[in-house]
Amino acid sequence: MTTSLTPAQHALLETELQLARRRLQQTLDTQLEGGSRVTHAAALLADDPHDAREHDAERELDFARTDQIEAQLREIDAALQRLRQPGYGHCQDCDCAIPFDRLTHQPQALRCVECQTEFEAAQAD
Repeated sequence: MTTSLTPAQHALLETELQLARRRLQQTLDTQLEGGSRVTHAAALLADDPHDAREHDAERELDFARTDQIEAQLREIDAALQRLRQPGYGHCQDCDCAIPFDRLTHQPQALRCVECQTEFEAAQAD
């Protein structure tokens, strides 16, 4: 399998992934107020215990945001690893080249649009 990406396209996608990773890491650092997830959770739990119900909802939302950012970071890290492999830019299901336009919008894409649509439909069932 040969890649359809030029060296310039490859470099552009790597740069985009690195920038996205830095932005997400900054967002996560801000979310966690510079501490670890454990430290941040402890600080949230120590907030005003007199209004526990309201704080429970805020904590759940905060934890969900942190989980989402961490999942996005894992996706980008995986894409950066794949980018270093010969098969990057090919659909993991049908092995067709993923169009460069799709990769510029979502460089961590694993599938072409058709296979991604089928995958999402199967997940919904």
